[in-house]
Order: sequence, then structure tokens, then C-alpha cells
Amino acid sequence: SGHVRINPEKSLQLFGDMLGAGIEANAFTLSAGIKACSEIGDVKLGRCFHGVVFRGGFESNDVIASALIDMYGKNDWLKYARHVFDQLPEPDPVCWSSVISALTKNDMYEEALTLFYVMQRKLKLVPDEFTCGSVLTACGNTSRLKQGKEVHAKVIATGLSGNVVAESSLVDMYGKCGQIRDSQRVFDRMRKRNAVSWCALLNGYCQNRDFDSVVQLFRTTEHLGLYSFGTVIRACGGLAALRQGKEVHCQYIRRGGRGYVVVESALVDLYAKCGCIDYAEKVFMRMVIRNLISWNAMICGFAQNGRGLEAIELFNQMVTEGIRPDYISFVGVIFACSHAGLVDQGQQYFILMSEEYDIKPGTEHCNCMIDLLGRAGLIEEAESLIEKAEGTDSSLLWPVLLGACTTSRNSAAVERIALKMMELEPKNHLSYVHLISVYKSDGRWSDALKIRKLMEHRGVEKCPGKSWVENGLGFLEMGNFDAVATVR
Repeated sequence: SGHVRINPEKSLQLFGDMLGAGIEANAFTLSAGIKACSEIGDVKLGRCFHGVVFRGGFESNDVIASALIDMYGKNDWLKYARHVFDQLPEPDPVCWSSVISALTKNDMYEEALTLFYVMQRKLKLVPDEFTCGSVLTACGNTSRLKQGKEVHAKVIATGLSGNVVAESSLVDMYGKCGQIRDSQRVFDRMRKRNAVSWCALLNGYCQNRDFDSVVQLFRTTEHLGLYSFGTVIRACGGLAALRQGKEVHCQYIRRGGRGYVVVESALVDLYAKCGCIDYAEKVFMRMVIRNLISWNAMICGFAQNGRGLEAIELFNQMVTEGIRPDYISFVGVIFACSHAGLVDQGQQYFILMSEEYDIKPGTEHCNCMIDLLGRAGLIEEAESLIEKAEGTDSSLLWPVLLGACTTSRNSAAVERIALKMMELEPKNHLSYVHLISVYKSDGRWSDALKIRKLMEHRGVEKCPGKSWVENGLGFLEMGNFDAVATVR
């Protein structure tokens, strides 16, 4: 049992030696063996232990049952975790906590909340800090602020105020529900904080797009764990702050960071967003562990930096290695096809997404396909796609096609689509601006003047373009005629 957390392989070896010495396993040693299997992710061996549990008549033992539920839940075998729980005649609070945690870890938030209410309202069982932590995670991930506040009241009523696990979960829940002030208030009142507490607070600011506060907190505290570096790097990416991102990267290396997939995936994303695609590729190639987020960051990075063929090649490599692409993966690869002008391949991926992977095309996928078809001069096909698109706002798709038509110099198509947009969104300046430009190019000055007067009559104003330029002090926000310094 003493080796389970530190050296689970050694724990399993000792279990085997014990059996070899003729000593029969009991509930305590079986529980330790199952926990060791959970630590190393060996579910097949864990199922062998499960068989021994049945043979020894320990299936109703709450200690063993909670270990089995935890093992199956941690390793995505939720069906088996739920089966073990359902077979218990009277599960104790630890088993309830284990199954709620298993459901939360597998994104079954509704079921987790249902079981929590059954546990406390029908059975009158008192939740511990781990149960409250799982339920608060479920509330945060489903933006259920009202239920989250109810659990907060339960934390206070059960005397868990001051418990670092429960209060860190509260910080996380309020941040995910957009209540960053409440999140900060809970954090400020915590008597004891750990790396998880700081990570929860940073995540709250980052998810609410207050990237400046994330960077500021990082600079003023020394209590951050390496896992928090991923959040800080995401904030730097949100600010396109390459210099600050490099500083965080240096600190990560200096503190011996290696193999933290969340942090290194965030680094890939940061360098790609800042145009340093070669740095992004180096980080990606040196990653010890890669997950779907890592692959997506690199695929989208290549696509956004004009290296479409490499993005497509990497997507195909990912599929070959057995990693199932998701919604974001297809956004990246179709975007790559769009900017590489690969119409046939783009259409193939668009069809593959829904037919083979059962992913319904979203606005981002349709945007990329419309841009691809429009740039290739296939205006009618693009219009047909907009008309057939389900579950997407067509008012977001027509401007994409209008922009693509402008680059293809198709005056008739620009006029038709601009007039269509003016009907759908009379206040959108893009349709007026593009139509005036086309009329001027064709020498139709009177028509251009009519559209200009119509624009003035409707009170439509063209939004001025702005960009950020980094200097030694921070960022300069540059407009058309002025420059306003904003120090970050």
C-alpha cells in the first residue's frame, strides 16, 4: 500500500510476491492493487483484480468498490464504473463520491448532478470536500451558477469552509460561470492556498479574457505550479505578447519543465499565433507526449501561417497514428485547403467530417468552404452551401462569400451578394463599402453615389481599422489617424 502513489509498479510486484508466498489477498491488499492499476492506467490488469474480487466474495465491500469505480472512471471505462456502483446494496459516502467524480471526469455533468441531489436529499448523506469539488466542477462546466451557489451554501453548512479542496473548486466554479469577482473574493478569503488554488484563479481570468490580470498575477506570485504555466502562456497568446510568452517559456525550462502536455501545447499555439511557426514546430517535434489539442494547435498553426500543405500532411499523419480528429481538427485542415486553393481536397474533408466522424459542420467549417469555393470562382456552389447550411447563422456566411468574390474580381456576383446582405443586415457597412468599390471600378459613378447616400440615410458608419504594435513599454493601439498607447 505504501508504494501505490510513489511506485505503483513496485506495489504490483509485491502483490505478486505475496501470492507467490502463499499469502491470500484480503480486502485491504486487493484495494491497494486496484489503486496501483489505476495509477499506471492498466485497466486490463485491473479487470483481473476485479475477477479476484468476485471470486473472493468482496464485491459488496465499499472500500474495494470505491477503488474499482475510481479506476474505471479515471481510464474512460465509465460503463463498468457505473455497473460496480449500481450493484452495491447500500453504497457508503465514499462510493457516492467516487461515482460522482467518475461521471464528472467523463463529462457526464448532468448525471453527476442528479446523483448528488439523490445522495443528499433522498439518502441524507453528507458530502465531503471531494464530492463537493466534483459537483462544483460539473456546475462550472455547465455554467450552472444557481446550483453552484447552492453547493457553496452546502460547503459552509457542512463546515468545509477553510478546506483547500472545496474552496479551490469554488474559485474554479465562479470563474467558469463568468463571476470573476466572486472567484477573486473566495480566493482572497482562503486561509490556505496551494498550486491548484492559484491555477483555478488564473484560469478564471483567462476564460473571461482578462489576459492582463493573468500576466500580472504570474509576475507577482511565486506559488505557481508548472501546470499553471499553460494558462499564463494562453493569456500571452490572447495578447499576442511574444516577448512575455518567451519569458514564461524560459521559466518553464529553468524549473525543469518537460512532458507537461498542456503547457507545451499552449506554447505551440502561442508561437503559431505570433507568426513564429518554426518555433512552434520545434516545440511540437520535441514533445514527449502529444494529445489531440497538441495536434490541433500545430495543424491550425500551419494553416494560419500559409503552410497549408504541411497542415494537410500533419492531419493525415495524426489520423494514421490512430488519433480521432474533432471539430477543431477539421476547421484547421479545411482552412488549410482554402488558403492552398485545394478545392477537391477541401470538399473531401468536408464530406468526410460528417459521413465518417459524425461531426456536424459548424459555422467555422462553412466559412472555410465558402471562402475556398469563392476564391476558386465557384460562386453558385458557395451560394448553394449557404442556403443548405443547417444550424448556422447565414448572416455570418454571406460576408465571407462577399470577400471571396471581391478577390476574384466578379463584379456581378459582388453586386448580387452585397444587395442580399443589405437586405439581411442593413447596418453592416461591409456590403455598402464593397458595392461602392465595385461600382467605382466599373465606372458606375452614379450608382456608387446612390449607395453612399443610402449608407448615410441609414446611419451606417464604416468601422476604422486598428492594430497593435509592441514596443519596449507595452502595446501601441494604432488607428487610421492616431496612436493611443496602452501599456500592458
